[in-house]
Amino acid sequence: MGQGNELRGAVTGDRFDGSEHRHAYPKLYDLMTTLQGRGFAVELRASPLAIIVTRPDDPTGAVQTVTCKPRVIDYDRMWFFDDASNEAFAEADDITGAAVIVSGNLSPAP
Repeated sequence: MGQGNELRGAVTGDRFDGSEHRHAYPKLYDLMTTLQGRGFAVELRASPLAIIVTRPDDPTGAVQTVTCKPRVIDYDRMWFFDDASNEAFAEADDITGAAVIVSGNLSPAP
C-alpha cells in the first residue's frame, strides 16, 4: 500500500477540503491502476476526489467519472459511484467487478 500513501500525498495538496472519506483514496487508486492495466486513460481529480476514465482513441469521447464514498443504506460501507448519476454501481472492495462495469460502460456499441 505504499502507492496509496503516494496518492494521498498527491491528492491532499492545497485544494483538499477534507470532505472526502479517507478510505476513498486507496480504493480509487486500486481501481485507477486496474483500469490503466486494461488500456483505459485514467486521470485523478483532487477536489472533489474522483477518477475520470476514458478509452484512448474513442471517437465518441465517452467519459465516466467515478467517486468513492460511504453508502448510507449499506451501513456506510464504501462504494463506487457514477458521478453523473450519483448511482452506486459496485462495492469498493470489489475492484475487479467495478472495473468490469466501467469497461462495459465505455465499450463501443456493437
